[in-house]
Amino acid sequence: MTSESHDFAGGAPSVLYDPALPILRGQGEGGRATTRQNQRLRKAQILATIRRLLVDHGFEGVTVRRIAESSGHAVQTIYNLVGPRDEAIVAAVSEYTRFVGRTAMPRAEDPHVVMEIIDRWLQSIEAAPEFCRQVSLIYFTRSRAIFYAFRDLELKGMHQLLQRQQKCGALRPEANIRDLSEQLVLFASGLCLEWSDRPFPLEQLRRRLYSGYANLLAHAVAPVAAPAAQGGMRKLPA
Repeated sequence: MTSESHDFAGGAPSVLYDPALPILRGQGEGGRATTRQNQRLRKAQILATIRRLLVDHGFEGVTVRRIAESSGHAVQTIYNLVGPRDEAIVAAVSEYTRFVGRTAMPRAEDPHVVMEIIDRWLQSIEAAPEFCRQVSLIYFTRSRAIFYAFRDLELKGMHQLLQRQQKCGALRPEANIRDLSEQLVLFASGLCLEWSDRPFPLEQLRRRLYSGYANLLAHAVAPVAAPAAQGGMRKLPA
């Protein structure tokens, strides 16, 4: 891990919430970097540039030309590695949220892993509030399809996590995982939209998220996992 990037090498990434840093998955050990590794590095730099531009200039200020100028890569390289503008913004935002989720080192057998991921997500908002705000404000533009595409990816990731939890016995076998995933993601995105459009203290956002998620998850946690889940929730800030 260096001061210039987030690094996935060696398991879960270190906790360093800065969306403007490239997110790398390791460049191998020894020898020269391969063409594919160099390509991944360029892509990581471009996606980090997009996130920085969102913070510095807002959604409307993110253009392919500006991405190219700020990242030091040609316009054609931008298209080749991350696609057109809207697709690239979705990729940049999703890459960072996946990184934040991984810092919680989610384990499917852990009944309160979703709450731990929410805790890390809130830490990232506290560290870089303007990034979260600009991402949420995309919903209010004519390009809200970008927001929906990002949220669909979040929903897919949540569904996969809850499926694994159900298979491990952390969640009840009869729990409707698809509906629960949708409820959790819609609740969180709705709160963030309100916080971004009509700002209120982060502690209020934290309290409402914890309370809402605890209530939504309560009926789904398996009886044998419930005591552990309750203990884990008590450890999280109230």
